[in-house]
Amino acid sequence: APAAAISFVPGEAGKSDAPAAVDDDEKRAAAIKKQVEYYFSEANLTNDKFMRTEMAKTSEKWVPISVIMTFNRMKALLPGAEHAPVAAAMAGSEVVEVSEDGEKLRRLPALMKKTVTLGGKEFVGRAAVVAHARPLLQKEVELAEEECSFIKDLLSHHAKAAEKIGAGIASIKAGCNPKFPDTRCFVLVRADGSEEDFSYLKCVDALFPLEAPPGKGGKGKGKGKGGGERGSKRGRDEGGAGEPSPKRGRGGAAEGAQKGSETTEAGTSYEPGCIVAVKDLAEGSDISSVKEKLNDAAGAGAVRFVEIVEGQPLAFVRFGTPAAATAALGASVEGVGSLSMLTGDDEKAYWDKISAAAPKSGKGGKGK
Repeated sequence: APAAAISFVPGEAGKSDAPAAVDDDEKRAAAIKKQVEYYFSEANLTNDKFMRTEMAKTSEKWVPISVIMTFNRMKALLPGAEHAPVAAAMAGSEVVEVSEDGEKLRRLPALMKKTVTLGGKEFVGRAAVVAHARPLLQKEVELAEEECSFIKDLLSHHAKAAEKIGAGIASIKAGCNPKFPDTRCFVLVRADGSEEDFSYLKCVDALFPLEAPPGKGGKGKGKGKGGGERGSKRGRDEGGAGEPSPKRGRGGAAEGAQKGSETTEAGTSYEPGCIVAVKDLAEGSDISSVKEKLNDAAGAGAVRFVEIVEGQPLAFVRFGTPAAATAALGASVEGVGSLSMLTGDDEKAYWDKISAAAPKSGKGGKGK
């Protein structure tokens, strides 16, 4: 007999051990229920980036049954890819909920919220931890003992906690990484007088893998110190268009510079007046909502890119032209935040950050 075919389906490793078709309706329903509950289980979701990304496409975490039916094991159970038997099988499940129209599934919301204890306090869900940490980032003095206890417990979930702690923690404060002065992070003051900042959001994501924003754990190297709040790649990972990198020629000189453009000391060419900072970003804002509201104010297609700095009420919006950015500033945009134009050194630093974060690709040769 020929070997069983092995095929790849997003969210599922290539397998040849799919279950044989089930004839009995009752047995088939039980098999469907068991398989779907596995897809939405914490054991699977912790490592299944495809499923987490599908869940993150809506705020309610619904996944269309049509997506579930692309998985090999479901194809074996229901060769006709019918949706109704899946919805019927999941009725009464203690793990998965069926939408009213019978076309979507999601992990029960109550199971998505994990309770953790940090600094002697209980927090339910990722958002509660982030909400507690954000005000601490704005403090201009060393954190109090109770606040330090919270940060230390959070730090214990960092993949490089021991390396960050080093000689021991003498105190903790909020500050800025010199390379990214527009963002805030936590800084550990060690017993030997040295300082080390760390990404508290990496700790949060480790605590709540099922609630982490889409794009976490991808292949991007994204190295570099800092509080992890700068989100230089977040536009692409969270549904943005992906920031196009400024073109650079030999020796770092910008290529194709347009008339009226300026160049930073690092050699990045840019058109002034296109970047708008959004401070005090409205709670619950995401890339789509910010883009939609500012496009309404400045004209369809005016917004080219939105970067939301996770963990802080801050966003940066790149417009296609200075005129569009000016139009947005002059309009009365509600439910977004406080808008201001990036100018001078702040504007240059932002463009350099975009350039530094963009993947470098050489021309010619036998590049791998």
